[in-house]
Parts: sequence; structure tokens; C-alpha cells
Amino acid sequence: MSKKLLTITAALLLLLFLAPFAMAEDKNSLTREEKARQRMLKLEAANAFWRLKHSMEKDAFYNTRIRLNVWRGTAIDAGNFDQAQYDEFKKRLYEKSINDSLKCYEEFIFEENFYDANICLQTWRMHSKEIGTYDKDQYEALKERLKQARIEKAARKAEEQKAEGMQP
Repeated sequence: MSKKLLTITAALLLLLFLAPFAMAEDKNSLTREEKARQRMLKLEAANAFWRLKHSMEKDAFYNTRIRLNVWRGTAIDAGNFDQAQYDEFKKRLYEKSINDSLKCYEEFIFEENFYDANICLQTWRMHSKEIGTYDKDQYEALKERLKQARIEKAARKAEEQKAEGMQP
């Protein structure tokens, strides 16, 4: 029994001694295909980064959000993902959306399209919460303004109907 135990122990020690050399040889010798794949991944990440930057300037929120996620995925695959850079792009994207949402809110209030104004307001609220810039007081003021605009429109409409009913 002890001879068997001694043989097994010797085999395990030999295996433990040789294993690091085998692993080191595998890491150092990337095949031509692996090198080409790595170059391709880096190229894809660079292309996705360019598309993201272009999209930040030209496209709307959802298209740019997709580009941001594609760039993140390709950069992770290529091994050159920068979390700080990702966070900066995400913040810029959401800030742009917040500003656009306030503009569309104002435009739809002016046009008395209250349904769409409310959608813009809710988008503003969600995206400002996402990046930590949400101001509850500002939200409540915008919500109240929307409510008052609806009341004023309904009052004007009632006045118009009353005036039409009184005419001979």
C-alpha cells in the first residue's frame, strides 16, 4: 500500500511541476489565427467607437444608446474597454436627451399638445434620474404647468362653445 501511495505522490508532484511550463508555452505562442482575430476585434472596436462619436452628434437618443452598447461590447471583446470613457459618453448622451426633452415639452405646451408634452416630461424625469440630476421640485413645477395649460385650454373651449350657442 505504501509503495502505491509513494508512486501516486511522485506522479502528482511531477504533474504539478510540469503543468506551469505547459501553460506558459501556450500563452506565449499565439497562433496566426489568434493574432488575426485580436487585430479584427480591435478594428471592430475602433469602428464602433467612431460610429458612436458620429451618432452622438447626429442621431437621436435610442440610436446613440445602441451605438454606445455596441462600442462597449466590442471594446470588451478587444480587451481595451475604458469604463470612465463609457461613463462620460453615457452622461453626455443622457444630458443631451434631458435638454431635448425640455425643448420638446416647451414646444408641445405651446402647441397645446398635452399628451406629447407629458411624454417629453416623463422622458426628462427618467433620464435625469438615470444620471442623478433629477430635481423633484422642477418636475412638480413642470407637471403643474402642464395641468394649468390643460385647464386653460378647456376653459377657452367652453367659452367658445358658450359663445357659439348664444349666437342667433
